[in-house]
Amino acid sequence: MDPAIIGRTQETLGKVIRKPPLTEKLLGKPPFRYLHDILTEVIRTTGFFKGLYTDSELKSDNVKEKDAKIQFLQKAIDVVALVTGELLTVKPARIVAGHEPEKTNELLQAIGKCCLEKLSSEEAVKRVLAGEKPESRGKSLSTSKSQDKVSREAKEEDRKRNRQDKKESEIRDGSGSRERREKHHVKEEERKNVEKERGRKKESEKDRVGEEERNGLREGEKIDKEINKARDSKLEPERDKIKEKARDRKSDGSRGKEKDRIKKKKK
Repeated sequence: MDPAIIGRTQETLGKVIRKPPLTEKLLGKPPFRYLHDILTEVIRTTGFFKGLYTDSELKSDNVKEKDAKIQFLQKAIDVVALVTGELLTVKPARIVAGHEPEKTNELLQAIGKCCLEKLSSEEAVKRVLAGEKPESRGKSLSTSKSQDKVSREAKEEDRKRNRQDKKESEIRDGSGSRERREKHHVKEEERKNVEKERGRKKESEKDRVGEEERNGLREGEKIDKEINKARDSKLEPERDKIKEKARDRKSDGSRGKEKDRIKKKKK
């Protein structure tokens, strides 16, 4: 038996009645006489269940047969179900047999809650004494609650799915953005590399053209020198002849002067 269940019974019903004592031992496996004392004390203290039992039933010595015990508990269960609108799953036969103490504590907690909330049992008592059973209403409420639960779960599942889809969409968008940025970066790098390569080719071509021009100038100067040299070599004999004639004329002039000088002396 879960101590927490017993604790909840003590917290609720313990605020309604002071006797019999709500001990862990008795609540752990409550006998019928103990439950009978609890119900009669609730009637005496709060008036809840008032009119549900006859004077004879309110005396535990008169409720000793199994069927009488089951009927006594069943009426209390039906009233609580009609007042709260919730179908209790506790079975009076199981209680009498000493089984399912957890569900027995749930019944006691429901009784304590009705008393604390000051709910009236008058109408429910009349209906139970008239032979009405809460099963149909309880089942309807149970079905409705089940449907509501399913609906809530479905809505929650939809919200989770929407959040997941949104998250995945954001991840995809982020991934797509990163991919686009990466592709753009790669293209930009390729463009820069192409421009650099073009620049290098232009510089190389410029250097080549400049070198060819310089080589061409040097080659032209060389050719000019060869031409001048060749020209000089052809004129060299002519210059020699001119020099020779000049020497001859000079020599002839010298001889003429010498003859004139001799002639003057003879005179």
